[in-house]
Amino acid sequence: MAAQPPTSPSSTSDKLAPADFQARWWTWASQPSGTNPMSDTSGRFCMRDQPVEVWLLAGSLGEEPVERQCRVPADKPLLVPVVNLASDVASCEKFMKSAQGEVLLDGSTQALTKVSATPFTYEARAGNPYGTSAGRINSVGCGLYAWIPAPASGEHELVIRGSAEGDNVDVRYKLIVGAD
Repeated sequence: MAAQPPTSPSSTSDKLAPADFQARWWTWASQPSGTNPMSDTSGRFCMRDQPVEVWLLAGSLGEEPVERQCRVPADKPLLVPVVNLASDVASCEKFMKSAQGEVLLDGSTQALTKVSATPFTYEARAGNPYGTSAGRINSVGCGLYAWIPAPASGEHELVIRGSAEGDNVDVRYKLIVGAD
């Protein structure tokens, strides 16, 4: 694992507080297993149910490297979790002790936002890969996230590498920006 990149304060992004962006991300990532962006091995589900304020990208559920291609509208900032967890305060505190990683956009290291245990509520769909029931879920979330200003139109490479509690993430995206 590379040296820990710079982290920004855990308060807010340009528009959303940690509870808000975690709620949007976990709602998006709690789609049914067959169309879930976390288990997607090609990127074909990356456009599904995106929120208005930000474009969400996913890590992976397995240990194997994943390569995806994703079309991203122009003028959308990106929210990229390196590693994240929805659980409880004690689990988040333990998780964050080993959380590390990096996000590279076209080879350039992106600043990470460290989010400590933060209560939030999200909407899970039936058949999601996390084993949660469908409906409103009250949870506590934490993780390392990259907020990336809207990339210029064209093709970009985004790399997500991280680990926490022995689980590893290794995802490479080919982003096609402005292809909306």
